[in-house]
Amino acid sequence: MVTADLVRSLQGHAVVLSLTAAGGGGSLRGRIVSCMESADGLVAYVADPDGRTHTIHYQHIAELEPLEADQEA
Repeated sequence: MVTADLVRSLQGHAVVLSLTAAGGGGSLRGRIVSCMESADGLVAYVADPDGRTHTIHYQHIAELEPLEADQEA
């Protein structure tokens, strides 16, 4: 289970996210560039390799895997 604390701890790191069906499904590879507390929970801002930023509520992250230090997002 992905917690808000886990997402916060990976801020600044390259990760691979698997999203829940409610979050659009699929996966996303990128870097967690920032986090924001919102009324309905933590929101992660993830920049993908093309430079696009995605906003994702932590509740919609099914799996969160950090990438190795030498791997790029």
